[in-house]
Amino acid sequence: MPEMISAPVATYRLQLRDGVDLLAAQKLLPWLNALGVSHLYLSPLMAAVRGSSHGYDVTDPTRVDPELGGETAFAALAVAARQAGVGLILDIVPNHQAFSPQNPFVADILRYGPDSEHAKMFDIDWDRGRLHFPVLDRPTVDLLEGEALAISGTGELPALKIYDEIYPLNPTSLAAALASGERALDADGLEKLLAQQHWSVGHWRDSAGQIIHRRFFNISGLIGVRQEDPVVFDLTHRWLFEQVAAGHVQGVRVDHVDGLARPGNYLNRLRAALDAISSTPMPIWIEKIVKADEALPRWPVAGMSGYEFLAPLTRLLMPATGLAALHEAANGAVPADVSDEVRNVRGRLLQDTFAPERARVLQAARTALASDAADSAGQAARHDDAVLADALDSLACDWPVYRSYAADGCPLEPGPQAALAKAQGHGATLLADLLHAPDDTLSRAFATRFEQLTGALTAKSEEDTVFFRAVACLAFCEVGLEPDLGVLEPIAFERAMQKRADQTPLGLSTLSTHDTKRSADARAALIALAWRPTLAQELYRAARSEAEAMNLPSHVGLYAMQTALVMRGADNAGARIDGHLAKALREGKVLSSHEVPQEKLEKIAGQLSRGFLRDLDDHVLWSREQELDFDTVREAIILAQVAFQMTAPGVPDIYRGSEVLHVALTDPDNRRSVDFHAIEAFCQDETSICGRKLALTRHLLARRGRDPELFVRGDYRLEETTQHWIVTRRLDGRQETIFIPRPAMCTNEGRSTDQAMPAPPVTPNTSPVM
Repeated sequence: MPEMISAPVATYRLQLRDGVDLLAAQKLLPWLNALGVSHLYLSPLMAAVRGSSHGYDVTDPTRVDPELGGETAFAALAVAARQAGVGLILDIVPNHQAFSPQNPFVADILRYGPDSEHAKMFDIDWDRGRLHFPVLDRPTVDLLEGEALAISGTGELPALKIYDEIYPLNPTSLAAALASGERALDADGLEKLLAQQHWSVGHWRDSAGQIIHRRFFNISGLIGVRQEDPVVFDLTHRWLFEQVAAGHVQGVRVDHVDGLARPGNYLNRLRAALDAISSTPMPIWIEKIVKADEALPRWPVAGMSGYEFLAPLTRLLMPATGLAALHEAANGAVPADVSDEVRNVRGRLLQDTFAPERARVLQAARTALASDAADSAGQAARHDDAVLADALDSLACDWPVYRSYAADGCPLEPGPQAALAKAQGHGATLLADLLHAPDDTLSRAFATRFEQLTGALTAKSEEDTVFFRAVACLAFCEVGLEPDLGVLEPIAFERAMQKRADQTPLGLSTLSTHDTKRSADARAALIALAWRPTLAQELYRAARSEAEAMNLPSHVGLYAMQTALVMRGADNAGARIDGHLAKALREGKVLSSHEVPQEKLEKIAGQLSRGFLRDLDDHVLWSREQELDFDTVREAIILAQVAFQMTAPGVPDIYRGSEVLHVALTDPDNRRSVDFHAIEAFCQDETSICGRKLALTRHLLARRGRDPELFVRGDYRLEETTQHWIVTRRLDGRQETIFIPRPAMCTNEGRSTDQAMPAPPVTPNTSPVM
């Protein structure tokens, strides 16, 4: 490990695409200087599929996307950033690429199959059949008749156009003849042509079981990359290493590290490669979600991307009385036991959504166990498939973390150990033995497949399903959190922050990201509601009643009400609510789904939420006095979140546009473009919440900038009074004390009289310790 990395002041996450290219990033540098951040943190900028809105569907990791300005624009940005004193952090995507003919590596494999020079780049089980694209919405013959399918290309490099994609064909005599126009393509010819390919196509709804490539979660349009192969690692990181060597890059964020076969092995290789070419220590951050009591493995990283900060802070700001009131008001409308709900969802997902992945894990188990039996008895043994399948399902449904790291040789954490101990039966014992034998090649292969499955299964069952059902408090339905968690006392938060200062002092401290279910300011409204429990219960009663009147489940009413509360005053609120409620119902998989959308019900749910929004604006659901009081609490929470973020151990990560009031729902809403000219105009008035938030951010970043080591590595102490949270940071005789106002709790419609809202938003004290 190289020398200790100097502490960044703060990072600024910029979403490229959707009108934001590398030239726009360059023009933003003066704003970042004025704000006080030290690093610009860019979303993926490598070549991606046409029209990509996010860049995680990479088609070529060896070149910058021309749509963003290409190599020339990146070089210009790097030079300008260096001149401005701003470092560049790149978000890289090693786990997957686009499974699309637009990907030149995939295209070559489609044409030549396992003989392609790039066949080893991707995680493909060729023994299970052909590469499969579940992209059709009708039989191929119907596509032929509708002219949605046709031969393209000429001579030795023929291709088949399906919709707007060009699929390379195996250069057989039939394909070449068709491409040369020697015969027309008819139904019989099409069937023969497709049978000769290294790939197949099928209906998007019912052919996913034929998939033979490792996917990112259940997204068939993304294919897993084999970073465990050194040749693949070198090729896919070549451009990055060139930029690091040139001094253009000052940090790396690794996307979805849990999807890799061996995350620890990958990170060690990345660390060694960066140390060999960088003249200064290069921080690596990883996108990783840990459960409340889970420890990060001893990896050579600066830290995680910030959810481990967002979660305890949300729990600290949530009042226990108010959270209990929300759960009481939601009783009967939401799952009684969140853990049971998660287990049930996982069971269904294993049978349908993740059927291909489940089959791969079972095959890996059978192979490893057969080898063990052959070693011990001299002959291969066939284990009962039903027994193994039941054991796998039981373990996967109860697995308490996103993934363990047995494939990397790490000992299992207490949670996974408890899950293995709980599992009963011969099959579970066999699988447990495989997870405890990481030095054996076939056992490691099973552990890899199992761990990749549990990571995807956890995310899809919790974040993308139960978070839209267990909706008593949407502030806790957030990445890194869980719906049934309780509040965090100040002493527990203090310990968590001190642990960060000791173990990962450069870990990112985030409040909003491109993946959070709601932005920090949206969550602030939901937290504020808990500070007014009587009002909360009144709103919940109205929400349940109105939902039932519209023949919708009560949990939809609670979700619609909380969404309306969040979106008050937001631009284009009605249309955004409609889109969000439609997605929420599909994610919840109760009334609708992405596979079989029920648009009529989705429209009704949107109408319900927009009706609540209108009634809030018209003071039908609350009085004007209640609204003003609520907004006072909401603004206090907004500013408190900023103050905690800027003064905590770690590196504050500001999501673009959130330096001012930024209300956003889950993607794609949280990836809407930001008008930076409008931001500057909004903030001229420092009495507004936008102006106050920006001023506070700049003020505290200036404090950090004068002594970043104090804030990332200093001792952390937190006290709580009736009026303030008091944060104290100390390092080598230097001290900062920040007074953060607490809202006043009340249990009736009026203002509490036993606590007054403190006037100053934050009061710093920089005098040294005597």
